[in-house]
Amino acid sequence: MALTFRGESWYSWYSVIIMMGCYAFGELGHFLIGIVSRPLAQDVKFGDQGCLPNRTDTNKDHIKDCFGSNYTSCSEMTINSTTYCEWNYLGSGIEYQVLAGPAFIAVFTVMGIILGVIGDLYNRVRLLSLCVTVYSLMAILTGFSSQYWQLILLRFGFGAGEAGCSPLTASIVADKFSLRSRGLAMSLFNWGIYFGYGLAFTVGNYVTQANIIGQGWRWSYFLTGLPGLIMMALLITTVKEPQRTDVVAKKASAEEGVLSENHPETDDHLLAESTNQVKQEKPNGFATFCKALKLFVSNPAILMLLLAASVRHTASFCWAYNTQIYFNLYYPEVDLGSWMLLCSIVGGSIGIASGGIISDLVVSKYGINTRLWVLVISQAVASPLAAMVLYLSPPYCFITLLSAYLFAEMWFGILFTVFVEIFPIHVRSTSIAIFIFVMNNIASSGQLLVPTLRYYLGLRTALYFTYAGFYGLSKCNLNSVWCGN
Repeated sequence: MALTFRGESWYSWYSVIIMMGCYAFGELGHFLIGIVSRPLAQDVKFGDQGCLPNRTDTNKDHIKDCFGSNYTSCSEMTINSTTYCEWNYLGSGIEYQVLAGPAFIAVFTVMGIILGVIGDLYNRVRLLSLCVTVYSLMAILTGFSSQYWQLILLRFGFGAGEAGCSPLTASIVADKFSLRSRGLAMSLFNWGIYFGYGLAFTVGNYVTQANIIGQGWRWSYFLTGLPGLIMMALLITTVKEPQRTDVVAKKASAEEGVLSENHPETDDHLLAESTNQVKQEKPNGFATFCKALKLFVSNPAILMLLLAASVRHTASFCWAYNTQIYFNLYYPEVDLGSWMLLCSIVGGSIGIASGGIISDLVVSKYGINTRLWVLVISQAVASPLAAMVLYLSPPYCFITLLSAYLFAEMWFGILFTVFVEIFPIHVRSTSIAIFIFVMNNIASSGQLLVPTLRYYLGLRTALYFTYAGFYGLSKCNLNSVWCGN
């Protein structure tokens, strides 16, 4: 008899772990730009310039004196006739924000839809393996870049590769797992975000400081791409393409659904959780896209969920792409690599896993629409904790950040589970890709608020609005969906 966990075979859980590993190295490459932005900008020469402590100076008082000085006073700060500040690239500004966000998202979201459509028609595991290969090679090539335009083009390529991870894996998980364990499986896959994000601080800080054979930040990218190729080999050789199955059970359709009463066109899809292969003619790519798009525009509740997710993801982007910049500015003496690895992997992982487990338990007892309960409550708790992260100084801000992650990061796996339980089989990957397209484009555009607000209010206040504030706003949007259904 095959070993099982929560009613699923161990092979199914192994498959999710492999896909999670692929996603983790993709997210490592995704967020690494925010960690190495300063040495990268100083090497390639782009973005804002300002007064920084001299690389050889370690005195904390001298470090604080440098920040905020103008060009003239920066060069005049000396001790024993030695200048301890320098005018150099900061690793911030519009050029950095464009490289970190829009340059990645522009291709990531468009390719996500294309790959989602292809994934609804052809072998998803092979397609996912190709995606992992592409973004791993793009990471390695980034380490050889010497011009800003090269970074932009390779960022495009990286986004194109990573675009397939979420829609393809979400579709595979929906076919491999039953209603009772699907939330946990999606949360396990989305652990990859927090492993990758946490590792970005470790790799970006420590590998860059190690300055391997004088290449600094470049080895951070080399060591990001190589493990991705190893995960690709495991994926293509050990993970099998599952049969495509209907997702939502008759039991669920009998309950009060999240989106149901006034939308029979959606209710048609809230039928039979069946492990039998669906026998239907495959639609062509354009027809698949049109059917998925119609599902969005015909249902206000889905649009409200999409809006809530976009606001919540904007908060994530604003914090993730500015964390290193924030601590470099206000607390430059902090060992950020260790703290962020701990907070992201421990807090984020526990948060997303507990969110999946709790939502599965709530659904089994109270019905399929109650996954939203967990979303609303978790974001309501996370918002004030995020504000405290910005208010407190180390180490207390990191303790609060870990607590914030425990609640804030419940959202991603649960939200994806809600969507795979709503979308019909023949447009599932495409629908998820459209969702990711809209969510990420809004979040990427919203991220550009940070340098604008920073100019007038300072970075800390800008993050109060865009990080903690958008957590709270997403909670309000989710609450309106919950109350409306």
